[in-house]
Parts: sequence; structure tokens; C-alpha cells
Amino acid sequence: MAEELQELLTRINNDYLQKAEAEKEEILSAARAEAARIVAEAEAAATAKKAEADKAAAGFQARSEAAARQAARDVVLALRAELESRLNRALSRNASAALTPEFMGELIRNLAAGFAADPNGEVTVLTSARDAEALRGVLSGTLRESFREEPRVFASAGIRGGFQVSFNGADVYYDFSEAAIRELLAGYLGGELAKLLESDSE
Repeated sequence: MAEELQELLTRINNDYLQKAEAEKEEILSAARAEAARIVAEAEAAATAKKAEADKAAAGFQARSEAAARQAARDVVLALRAELESRLNRALSRNASAALTPEFMGELIRNLAAGFAADPNGEVTVLTSARDAEALRGVLSGTLRESFREEPRVFASAGIRGGFQVSFNGADVYYDFSEAAIRELLAGYLGGELAKLLESDSE
């Protein structure tokens, strides 16, 4: 009887152990599957976050590069504007200093030589108020042999320096005003300045 009981207990114990082992394997298998699912989800989430971060970083880099390029363009434009402003001021100062009544009188006499053949020819000069009287004095008597009248010299509020001259009424007209000379030189020098800035930015 004791043997039978022992055998029964051994069989119950073995059945219990087998069942417990099966349950253990089932629990471990489920835990492994859950762990694998969690790892897969975490990896997918990490990949998505990395892709999102890479995209954000690329966008930030692109925006930063665009902002840097725009800032560089702004600096070049500001520099060009400042240099052109300084160039215009320098040209104005130098044109005013160079265009003395004596020099203007010499230019007018040289220009008049081409129109001296017309006995009815006239010379009309517009200049600044500060130079008008001095220019009249410089031209007085110098063109009487070539023209029927002394050059007519008028002060013009629109001319700060230099002169405008017409021969034979308004048929021929030359503009040597400070503004015209500055515009001419600034157009040339400004183009050279632009080339210089463009070559430096390459």
C-alpha cells in the first residue's frame, strides 16, 4: 500500500512538474515574444525619431545655410551702397575742386573753336550762382572774334558746380555740370566696383 501511495505521489509529482514545466515554457515564450515586440516597437520608434531628427537637422542646416547666404548678400549690398555713397561724395568734392572758373573757361573756349565759323553763332552758359560772375570775367573778350556777342552766362539754381553750354541757340549742347560728371564717373567706377565685389565674392 505504501508503495502504491508512493507511486501515486511520484506520478502526481511528475505530472505536476511536467505541467509546471510546460506552463513555465509557455510563460517564458510569451515573455520572449512580448520582449521581442517591445524591442521591435522601441527600435521602430527610435528609427522614426532618428528620421524625424535627421529631417529636422537637415531643415535647420538648409535654413542656416540660406540665412548665411542671405546675410552675405546683405553685407555685400550694404558694402556696395556704402562704397557708392562714398564714391559719389568723393566725386562731388573732386569735381567741385577741379571745375574752377578758369578751367571751365578753357573748356568752353576749346569747345567754341568748333563752332566759330558761324557769324551768327551764340554761346550760352549755365553755371552755379557762385561761379557765374567769375566765369563771365574769364570769358570776357576771349570769344569776340568768333561770335557776334559775348557768351551769355547765367546762374542756375539746378547747377551746384560745373557748367552747361549751348552753341548757336540750342542746336549743340554740352553738359559738364558736377551732377553729369559725377553720374558719368560713378557709372564707370560703380561698374568697376561691382566687378571687384563680384570677383571677391567668388
